[in-house]
Amino acid sequence: MSLDPVVKMTMGGSSSSSEPACKISMLWNWYTIDSCFIAKSWHVRTRGMFAGSCIGVFLLVFFYQWLGRVAKEFDALTITASPKEEQYTSKDISSPLVYLVSHQWLLRRRNSSWVHHLIRSIIFTIQWGASYIIMLLFMYYNGYIIISCILGAFFGKLVFGMSEPSSTDEDVSCCKD
Repeated sequence: MSLDPVVKMTMGGSSSSSEPACKISMLWNWYTIDSCFIAKSWHVRTRGMFAGSCIGVFLLVFFYQWLGRVAKEFDALTITASPKEEQYTSKDISSPLVYLVSHQWLLRRRNSSWVHHLIRSIIFTIQWGASYIIMLLFMYYNGYIIISCILGAFFGKLVFGMSEPSSTDEDVSCCKD
């Protein structure tokens, strides 16, 4: 008995429904019409819907790269606007490892305000959520969706990865001639 890699799912839960079924495969596929992604409501019924899905996935990954750049720029802005602080100052702590394990870093004064930290946390949460959605889209093994993700990452990095913010931790003045 040979199992077909395509699993047809009905949208209403009964197999006698006249509504077209989703085509979902856990193997590499090039399905367009009747593809379903992430939720029952993302049931692609036309070529236009599929083209819109590919464009939407491209833009999701493209703007994921933008959000990464926004996070880096915000971090650079926050670091340059705040005064430098010492790595570890307690006289009882003899090494960075002891400092790390003691968790005093959790209680020390922060470089940024709570508002800055809240904004950074929100940006991180959006990035984290988007990365899982992108991963789920990849796991449908649809060639068109995967290509859309790859192109979105490429063009996003091309546009938003140019002239990345410099780190304030690096002091290169010693090495210039």
